[in-house]
Amino acid sequence: VRGEEIASIDSKFEPVCSIYLAESSIPNAGMGVFTSKAIPKGAQISSTGDGPIIVLHDILQNMGKTPPQGLGHMEYIWDATGYSPEHFEAEHSSIAQATVGALANYHPVLMNVGDEIRTSEYDDSIVDRNTDLGAGAFSYHRSRNLTASRDISAGEELFHNYGEQWLEETLRRKRYKHVARKLNYEMASNIVKGFMSDNLDDASLSAVQGIVDIYDKRTASVLPKTRLVNESVLTDSESIVINLGKASLQQRSAEWLAQNGRCMDNLVPRISTLPQAGNGAFAQRFLPEGSLVIPAPTLQTMDEKYLDSKNRDGSVKNSQMLLNYCIAHEDSTMLLCPITRAILINHCSERMDFGGKCGEGVDANAKLQFDSNFDAESKVWQQKSFNEIKEDVHAGRRGLSFDVITTRDIQPGEEVFIDYGDTWEEAWKEHIRSWQPPVEYTSYMSVTKLTNDHDIRTTVELAKNPYADNVAVKCIFGALYDEHDFGSPPSNWREMSDAALIQKYSRPGGIYSISSKESRNLDYRWFYLPCDIYFHGDDDRLTVGIYAVSNDVPLIFTDYPSESVRFVSKKYTSDEHLPNSFRHPIGLADKTMFPEQWKNLKLNE
Repeated sequence: VRGEEIASIDSKFEPVCSIYLAESSIPNAGMGVFTSKAIPKGAQISSTGDGPIIVLHDILQNMGKTPPQGLGHMEYIWDATGYSPEHFEAEHSSIAQATVGALANYHPVLMNVGDEIRTSEYDDSIVDRNTDLGAGAFSYHRSRNLTASRDISAGEELFHNYGEQWLEETLRRKRYKHVARKLNYEMASNIVKGFMSDNLDDASLSAVQGIVDIYDKRTASVLPKTRLVNESVLTDSESIVINLGKASLQQRSAEWLAQNGRCMDNLVPRISTLPQAGNGAFAQRFLPEGSLVIPAPTLQTMDEKYLDSKNRDGSVKNSQMLLNYCIAHEDSTMLLCPITRAILINHCSERMDFGGKCGEGVDANAKLQFDSNFDAESKVWQQKSFNEIKEDVHAGRRGLSFDVITTRDIQPGEEVFIDYGDTWEEAWKEHIRSWQPPVEYTSYMSVTKLTNDHDIRTTVELAKNPYADNVAVKCIFGALYDEHDFGSPPSNWREMSDAALIQKYSRPGGIYSISSKESRNLDYRWFYLPCDIYFHGDDDRLTVGIYAVSNDVPLIFTDYPSESVRFVSKKYTSDEHLPNSFRHPIGLADKTMFPEQWKNLKLNE
C-alpha cells in the first residue's frame, strides 16, 4: 500500500498522542518512555508498531581491535534471538530499535513490555534487486510488535526487560553498583512483612532503614521512608514487591505527560510515496506549521569507519545499514544517530525531482534543529569539543538531541520530509549513475513473496522444483514437551518407510501454532530451526521434521500448523549485504548548525 492511499484506509490512526518521552519516573535516570492510556496485558503498546529495526551484523568482528565503546549503540542494541528474522542476517546479529526498544528504561520488578514471537515484520518485496537501485538501501525489518507483559496504567513508564546481567557488565557495574536488584526488593518485602503489625511511624522506619543500610545499601534504598508509603505498600500483602517498586518511582499521570512530555507517535511507518525509498514517515494527526513532529534523541558514533562491513580478508565491502540512518557533516567523523521514528523521515528538496509526493519544485515540509530546552544534556553537549564528546561516549553516555519541526501545516496521512542537504543529494546522483544490477546471488527469491504465496514445498516437490539459493526454511520450535517425550529416529531413519517413521516417532505438532497461548510465553524459549516438510495435510496442517537436537536426525511432528513455517534469507544473502547498495549518512540542509569544534577532520588538517 503506497502512502498516499493510507489516509482513506487506515483505521488505526489514533487522534490523541499515547506514547510520550519525558523525565523518567526513576529518579536521576534521565528520560523515559510513558503511555498516556491504560494498556491491558497482552495488548500492543502501540497499534502502529515500534518503528524500524536496523541490523548490525558481526559488529565486534568488523571493528577488530577498535574499542567498541566508540560506537554509541553498544549500550542500546539487543541480541537478535533465534525466533526473529534479524537473527538470520549474519553469523552474529544485533538489532538497533527505535522508540520503546531504544529508550525504555529497565526496572528489576516493574517490567511491563515484551514482544511476541510472531510479530517481527520483514518485507523484501518492496523493491527488486535486479531493477531497483534502492535495493538494500533501507531496512526491510520494519517493526516489532511490543506488547504489555502485565496491565499498564495510564501515566505509567514503560520498562523493558534488559535482564539483570545487563547491570553487571563491565562498563555498567560501577555506575549501577547501588541500584537495587530483584533480590533486594524481595528482601525488603520480607522486612516490611516482619513489621506489618507494628504500625511504625516515620522515625521508626528511618531507624530500620539506617540499620539495614549498614549491611545492604541496595535493600535499604527501597524500604519505605514514611508511614504513608509503608501503608500503601502493605495494601496488598501478595504484591509487596511490586508495591515497593512503584513506591520508588515519581508518579506520573496522563495530564502531567501532556504538559511535560513530548509526543513520540505523531509519525507512523508506511511504504513511502517515493520510488526507491522503502518505508516513510506519515503524520498520524494534524501538525500545524512550527509545531514539533517528533523529538530525536541521538546516539553518537565517533568514527564512521566503525560501521565498515568487511569481507573475511578484512577488506571493506560496504558500510552497515545503520549509516543511512545517521546524521553527519563532511568535515567530521562523528555520526549522530536518532533513536525514534524520526529515522523514517525521507529526503525531499526543490533541487531535485524524486517522484511521488516530492516531484519537481517540491520542498521538504519539516526541518531538523537542535533541541535546547527539553533534553537538558543536549544544550550542554552542544558546547563540548569533539574529544569531550568522545570521552562521554566511551563512558556509555549520550546527550545530543534534535527536534523535527514542521515548516508548513501537515495533514493526517501526509508523508513527512526533511532536506538531507546537497552533499547527500550528490551522493545519490552518483549512485544513480554508477548502479548496476548485482552479478552475485543470481539465484534469488523474495522470502516475503514466498510467505505471502504460502509456497511451502515438500522434500519430494523440492527435488523437482527447488527454492533459490538464498532461501532457507525454518519451523518454530519450543520445549513444550518433556525432553523424554521425544523419540528420536535412529541414524538410518532415511531407510525407513514414511508410515513406520510417523507411527513410531512422531508427536502432535498442533501446539506449535504461533497464535496459541503458549507462543506468547517467551519462557518456553522459542526458536526458528531448520526443518523439512514431508506432507501436506488437511486444514493447512503439515508433517514436518525439525532439526532441534541434531543436524542429521529430525524430530517429527504431525498436524503441524503451516503458519509456523517461515522463509528467511540465508546468512549474508539479503539485499542489505549487496556490495553496491547505497550507503551515505544524512546531511544537514543548514550546515552552519554543526558546531565548528566537532569538525575534527578540518581541525586535524
